[in-house]
Amino acid sequence: MAWTDEFSFLLTPLEGFDKLGEPDSVQYADYLRVFDKDFPDIDDADIILLGVEESRRCSDKACKAAPNAIRKEFYKLFHHCKDMVIADIGNIAPGAHPHDTDHAVKTVVQNILKRNALVVILGGSQELTFANYTAYEVLESSVNLAVVDSMIDLGEFRDDLSPENYLSKIVLHDPSYLFNLSVLGYQTYFANPTALSLIEKLFFDAHRLGGLTGDIKSCEPLMRNADLLSIDINAVADSSAPGTGQPNGFTGSQLCQMARYAGLSDQITSIGFYNYNPATDNNAQTAKLIAQAIWYAIEGYSHRQREFPAVNKKNFIEYRVHMPDGRDEMIFYKSKRTDKWWMNVPYSGAGKGIHLKHHLVPCSYTDYELATSGELPDMWWRTYQKLG
Repeated sequence: MAWTDEFSFLLTPLEGFDKLGEPDSVQYADYLRVFDKDFPDIDDADIILLGVEESRRCSDKACKAAPNAIRKEFYKLFHHCKDMVIADIGNIAPGAHPHDTDHAVKTVVQNILKRNALVVILGGSQELTFANYTAYEVLESSVNLAVVDSMIDLGEFRDDLSPENYLSKIVLHDPSYLFNLSVLGYQTYFANPTALSLIEKLFFDAHRLGGLTGDIKSCEPLMRNADLLSIDINAVADSSAPGTGQPNGFTGSQLCQMARYAGLSDQITSIGFYNYNPATDNNAQTAKLIAQAIWYAIEGYSHRQREFPAVNKKNFIEYRVHMPDGRDEMIFYKSKRTDKWWMNVPYSGAGKGIHLKHHLVPCSYTDYELATSGELPDMWWRTYQKLG
């Protein structure tokens, strides 16, 4: 039995999307391997698009129509990464109950993760991030989750799963394999102080909108540290994404830059776009923005370097920084090829355990400068607390 037989029955095919491109063009409509009549060959796929038509837990029920609305714009874009294999395997239709949809998402994503492809999920509402997260249990390793959101969705755990509390379901999930959670772009007036306090106590990290928009490059190490990325389109200002209703937020170009960083990340294996409501979109501008963000993620993926200091140290320059106590030192690594930085965090379980990969933390030159001035970078300290 082919491995696709394990999940292809959970998917519904697409119709008419191959007609969106110009004849004999190099647009995605003419390039993608698409599940239209027969399921495509995806054994050698680099990137796989997956739509999820689930919005019953969300106030915006029209989110169900989001996957195909995004596709309509994405298929018109020109494809420049000709050495890559990209497939669109159709949609997961709503099950009899939302939990059935969750199980289908988990099953499909889990099978794709085993094949080392990048999954791009077109939602649907954002609580689908929980189903995506549970798929990672097959890897038998702890994972890092990055969330682009104007809010911190740590609602009441005892309530049913929803877009407002899915993070609490992830944080308290048993068994737990979440090592780190990064929230990018929260707006303080939307943030419950209790949620911020919990983030701090668990040694996770949350980054305010203003701090990131003032230096969007600071998102790059955060993306490089993540295994899965969840994007709430409502984190984008209404001026760039009509229908979000948000006067403040990321710009469209900033979203695309973050998507490119995600594509570049050697560690990220799934990216989800959620909470897009075609019914409130103006001229399909938000669908076009999401389509372009996916384009940038693919472009970033085409430039992945597959570099990690623990694998081949000869491609890195090692820097040792002595701390003010005179006894301790911090070790940094800088890539000779890309100028990217990592910092080493001591780990007593070196050589074993599900947290092994987390002792080398992506960072920036700014973190190295902090260490040389005698200060511990925040990410180093938080990681040390979780590894100890």
